[in-house]
Amino acid sequence: MFDKIKALLREGGLRTEGHAAFSERDIAVAALLLEAADTDGDHSDAEHAALRDLVVTKLGHTPAAALQLLEAARIRQREAVELFRFTDAARRAMNETERGALVEMLWEVVYADGVLDPFEDRLIRSVAALLHVPDRLRAEARQRVVARKTATGT
Repeated sequence: MFDKIKALLREGGLRTEGHAAFSERDIAVAALLLEAADTDGDHSDAEHAALRDLVVTKLGHTPAAALQLLEAARIRQREAVELFRFTDAARRAMNETERGALVEMLWEVVYADGVLDPFEDRLIRSVAALLHVPDRLRAEARQRVVARKTATGT
């Protein structure tokens, strides 16, 4: 038992058995994206598609690897009692520009179903603060996502 605890501490608690190919950063990002999709209590098909597409396009994984990463992140998300473990891992592994891009990805997920729930807005505000993303960058990321959604009519 102590060996398992030591292993978790040594790995930062973000590795998932059978999914060692994924970095702490990628698992943290995927877990935060999943949290955004789940926050309004309705993980829609549109949100799931947005999650998968973001993991493929922004994190550079194949579609099959994206599904495995989301599975690994889902396991970690369910085990977590707080978001700090994910925001801390992402903050340590990313520069400010990358963290701003992560916040934009979160906006993509919450707007995928066409509706911004107050809980989703609050989650992104909290995550952005924990990532040390300034309010200005958070707001600009939101505006870009809304503009893209408006331009495409989705």
